Formats: sequence, structure tokens, C-alpha cells
Amino acid sequence: MTAKKTVLVTGGTGGIGTAINERLTAEGYQVVAADLNIDPSQNGALGRTGTAEVYLHQVEVQDSDSVVACVQSAVEIGGGSLAGVVNCHGIVRHTPIETVTDDQMGMVWNVNVAGSARVCQAAVPHMSADSAIINISSVTAWLGRLPGASMYGASKSALQAYTRYLACELAERGIRVNAIAPGFILALPLSESMKAIGWGGSEEQVVARLKAEIPMNRFGKCEEIADSVEFLLSPRASYITGTTLLVDGGVAAR
Repeated sequence: MTAKKTVLVTGGTGGIGTAINERLTAEGYQVVAADLNIDPSQNGALGRTGTAEVYLHQVEVQDSDSVVACVQSAVEIGGGSLAGVVNCHGIVRHTPIETVTDDQMGMVWNVNVAGSARVCQAAVPHMSADSAIINISSVTAWLGRLPGASMYGASKSALQAYTRYLACELAERGIRVNAIAPGFILALPLSESMKAIGWGGSEEQVVARLKAEIPMNRFGKCEEIADSVEFLLSPRASYITGTTLLVDGGVAAR
């Protein structure tokens, strides 16, 4: 269908996902942006996320059939193959030990970890040597001090372990697998879960407390995560696999 390299980006309508789409299309990639909030009538159609022209597809990463259908559409758009997969989907839940429920624990794991595994499982048969998978993790995998963020942090830590194992499993095929761990990326308005794990209070109070945790004294930008994704997809990262790149302004170093 096209000679352009095609990359599937899940969570492709969110802030970081949109920045990734813009960065990759600017570099000449063809992007399939997949997300739960996309109208299924748009599946396979050209649309926009931010300023980027991308192909759209609805996906529910908790459902294997939905994932397979999305990946198959992306493969067809890519002329039979995928040059890259970026698992950028994810959910945050406030899960203090006293009140966390089975449903909350199951959903965080099912979306953040198993959801990424489903996407990889469906995509890998259509990926050749020199292609790459990037899983978006979080600096919370290194932290223990954000109140009620235990299940989110645990899921992101698990995603990093999955990244290492998959990198070893796919190395002989020439498929690289890495993760990126963003630090605090400011996206307003904050969800109630984000307010809670930021020690509660008003949005202004939470923003101030989180900023105080960052040695560089500023929040990260979605574009800075997108730059890192583009690097890890590119030949410039041809000898990098099985690692997690922290893009966090020094939060994990404190």
C-alpha cells in the first residue's frame, strides 16, 4: 500500500501519544493511532491527532479480538508489515491498601501490563528485522513515596520486566524491545487519581508538590518523550535493546 515505514501507537489520542504521532510523521513514518475513544466508524480512515495526519483505529487492549483486529488493520495499512509498535496506553488508579478492590487491581494490570503483551503478541508476527517495540513505563516504577500509587507503580515495574524478557526472546529475529519511563508530565486538568497520588488537595497544591520532587525544577514535556521514542525506533539505537530509558528530570535519582 505504501513504502513508508508504519508504526502502531496505542494510546494514540492522549497527550504523549499525540506528541509521538507528530514526531514520527514529521520523520516520515506512517502512523496508525489506536485508542479506546476512537469512533469505530473511523477504523482505517485518515484523521488527525494534534497536527499529525494519521490512520485511526479503535482498540480495547483488554480484549484480544479487538487488539488483533487493530493490528491487522495497521498491517494492511503498512503494506504487510510494521516497522514499530509503541505501547503508550495506560491507566492510573488511586489504590491505597485499605480500600483497593479486586476490580481496580485487575484493571490496572490488565490494561498496563497484559494489554501491552496482547499488542506485542499480535504485532510480532508482522515485524521483521530492524523493527522495534517501545513500551511506555513510568518513573513510578522506581518510587515508593507517592501515596496510593502502589498498583500503578507495580504495573509499570512489571512492564519493564516484560520489556527485558521480550527483548531477549526477540533478539535473534532482530526486533529490539525497549521501554521509556517518563517522569512527571503535566497534563491539566489532573484526574482525581492523579490528585490523590500527588498528596491530595487542590490542583494547584498537587502541581506544586509534584514539581518540588523534580531536581530540574520543571515538568517534562510530551515532546521530550516523543523525541526519545523516535530515537529508540531509529537506526541510531540499533544496539540498544532490553533497557528502560528514564526521561524524568532526575526524579528517580533523588
